Amino acid sequence: MLLHYLLALGCVFVWGCTFISSKILLQAGLQPVDILLLRFGMAYLLLLPFYRKHLRLPSWKDEAWMIFLGITGGSLYFLTENTAIKYTLTTNASLIVSLTPLYTMLLMRVVKRKSTRLSSHMLIGSLLAVIGVFSVVMNGHILLELNPLGDFLSLLSGLCWSFYSLAYCYVAQKWSALLITRKLFFWGFITAIPFAFAESSLSHASLAFAQPVVWGNLLFLGIVASLLCFFGWNVAVSRIGAIHANNLIYFNPLVTLLVAHYVLDEPLTWMSLTGMFLTILGVWIANDKTKT
Repeated sequence: MLLHYLLALGCVFVWGCTFISSKILLQAGLQPVDILLLRFGMAYLLLLPFYRKHLRLPSWKDEAWMIFLGITGGSLYFLTENTAIKYTLTTNASLIVSLTPLYTMLLMRVVKRKSTRLSSHMLIGSLLAVIGVFSVVMNGHILLELNPLGDFLSLLSGLCWSFYSLAYCYVAQKWSALLITRKLFFWGFITAIPFAFAESSLSHASLAFAQPVVWGNLLFLGIVASLLCFFGWNVAVSRIGAIHANNLIYFNPLVTLLVAHYVLDEPLTWMSLTGMFLTILGVWIANDKTKT
């Protein structure tokens, strides 16, 4: 069980670093949909030789579930998250998306009322983690401006991941994590294609591919952040459950803050350090199964 927690935490750490790679690619001329298509396409092709059977599932009902996973955990999730930054403050988007564990917990309680029980220590831990995330994201800047469109897209992105987590728990009862991950990449790629045609984005970014730094970051996003992390995350969720796994997402802003401090020389404040402590404490309390 500890191994699966560490696996999920490792995925969160990598995902917390991806904003740097995405920022470099965006500055090079790529658009969010370009990055999504390239990283998912690469991950799918690399996974294809390892699970040749069930290219198409025997039941269209099962395939429909995979399409839903590809949209909520792939195309719609990433596109809403990255597009939100254009319309709202980065702090707003980071804070709203980082509350995904809270959305997941409440959604699981509504959809699976009989089998999901929210204990007092889970609620207290989640509250502490939310306060901690808020402190980390604000990082000493007491400013939070409302931007309806961008904030709505951020909220939609977090809800997409929550629905993905819930649907994955259902699908994982029948299919392996490897097959589900491969299907996620395929349908995430397919459902993102209309957005690429709408923007005609790749045709305007052809010069970016001549830069070695672009390919280096694409390989990181495609192989490490997509292929390895999505597969590892799905395996972890299958063992420890969606709520406990998603609680670790509260650590995402902590990783982003630390990476930004050491790579981009952004400052650490007393508020962010306090937030780190509260987040770690809150996640530990929420995931402590020895409490009742």
